[in-house]
Amino acid sequence: MRKAWLVMVSALALAGCHRSVQGTYNMVNGPAQGVVATFGEKTFSLSTGASGNYEVSNGNVILSGSSLSGTFKIEGEKLVGDRFSFVPRAPGDKTPIDKGPREGGFSKAKAGSFSY
Repeated sequence: MRKAWLVMVSALALAGCHRSVQGTYNMVNGPAQGVVATFGEKTFSLSTGASGNYEVSNGNVILSGSSLSGTFKIEGEKLVGDRFSFVPRAPGDKTPIDKGPREGGFSKAKAGSFSY
């Protein structure tokens, strides 16, 4: 009985270490206004066309894509990076979704590893 309890506790502890970030997020403080990110099981895509893969490790989300890469810390429901962050998009959010960088809204110096 004790071994079964230890196995169950260990399984729950391991399951708690991997947090799902699947969902739709608004990019805040980013290089362009209105960018929406969608995180699937292991892939992500942005409304600007950037996409790639990601993994969750030690409380971080590590993005690897040709147009966007970087590490974001999981803080509650937010994904917080050095230059910009992602916050969950409410199901009823009707704000416009950007289809690309707006004139004057994109700064490569500000964006870091974010590129088009």
